[in-house]
Parts: sequence; structure tokens; C-alpha cells
Amino acid sequence: MNEPVFREQRPAHPPGLVDIHCHILPGVDDGAPDMKTAMTMLRWEYEDGVRAIILTPHFRLHMFENEEAEIRAAYERLSKAAEKHFPDLELYLGCELHAHSDMVAAIKGREQFRLTGSSYVLVEFSPSDSAKYIRNNLYRLRSNGFEPIAAHVERYRSVAGDLDFAGSLVDMGVKLQVNADSVLGRSGLRARRFCRELMEHDMLHFIGSDAHDLRARPPRLGECAEWLEKRMGTAYAETVMIDNPREIIDAGV
Repeated sequence: MNEPVFREQRPAHPPGLVDIHCHILPGVDDGAPDMKTAMTMLRWEYEDGVRAIILTPHFRLHMFENEEAEIRAAYERLSKAAEKHFPDLELYLGCELHAHSDMVAAIKGREQFRLTGSSYVLVEFSPSDSAKYIRNNLYRLRSNGFEPIAAHVERYRSVAGDLDFAGSLVDMGVKLQVNADSVLGRSGLRARRFCRELMEHDMLHFIGSDAHDLRARPPRLGECAEWLEKRMGTAYAETVMIDNPREIIDAGV
């Protein structure tokens, strides 16, 4: 396994981080194209202090529609390879599900659409989706017994441009996730500002890597954890990067 020579290794604080959103599962979406890339991404995460990962390949109609059997086969292959190199790294299966009209029925019929088999569902929207569309879809999930997590909410104009609307989603029982790159300012000033507003108003529940590759979108949870410790304190960093994600794992089947 080749080391990524372009990476500056840094210790992660606090240890035992959990990544609930990434595209490391090889050959199933626009993330890792092969096992070699996936294993290098896992090494990157491991060296950053990540000890549990929920693999969340995309499912989006007419774009990413792999059968559950294909996803599970890829997961088993990666888990078997990872066990040899990182025996204390926990890998779980989930999905980043793009919202659509039959989403509730789809989730009820396919366990992989739920994170670790729990009631938590990582839901993605398009950046231009209206507040009404986002609210209605998340409400339908809540009313059907699921625990929706809105993926990278800083990307949605109707959410990132309205902190009150974001607060109304939280009041509904929706959990909000942002990407590590956005917290670190690598996705633009507006995204960084919104992420920090969520933190200041105690409306942020999870930070994921949303890693897709080794160069353009690599995992940066270790760097993000360091930033959180310095700006928000160790207790806060542990809550959003360890404790909250662990609740998803503990709720799994």
C-alpha cells in the first residue's frame, strides 16, 4: 500500500474520531475507484485518529443505483482487507440517499439506506432545492419513524441563507451534518461562516469528511478535530465528532 506523499501527517485530538459520511467504498459511486485508493484513504483516516467509519455510498435515481447485493459485496471485500491492516478500525455500512418522492418506501424496503441498520438516514438534497421541499421531505421521514440527518447542510442555499430555517429543522428533530472542509474554510467563506454560526447556536450535530479521493476531496477529520479543540474546546469536539456519531453506531442492528 503506497503512502500519499503529499500529505502532512498530524496527530488527531481527541482520539477515537468517527466519520459518518464518506465515499471510500470502492467502485460504487464517484468516490474511491478501486481497492488501492480505498485502502490508502482508510490509512489516512486511521492516522488522523479515526477509529470508526460509516461508509455512505451515494444512492441517487438515474445516477447511482447499485443493487444492495453489490454494495454489500464491496463492503465485505473492503472490511476483509481493512481488518489485516487496521484491526481496531470499525467499518459500518450506510448510504447517502438523495431525496426523492418515494424515499420513505425505499428506506422501508432496503436496510442499507439506514446508517448501520439504525433508524438514522443520511439525506442529501440539491443546492437549489427550496425550503419547502427540504422541510416536507424531512418531515415525512420523521413522521414515519426515521431519524433524518441532513447531509452537508451548508451547501443548500435555502438553509445556509436562513439560520432561523435551520433552527426550525432542528426543532423538528432533524440532525444537521456539515463537512470538515467547510468548517476549515476550504469550501468558501459563506460555508465556513454558516458552519460556525451553527456551532455558536448549538445546532450542529455531526461533522463528516465526505471524502471522495486522495487529492481533491480527501478526508480531513483530524485537522478539523484540532481546529474544533482550539476554537470550541475539547468537550465540544468530542460531542460532535465522537459522542453523537457513536449514538448512531449504538442504535444499529
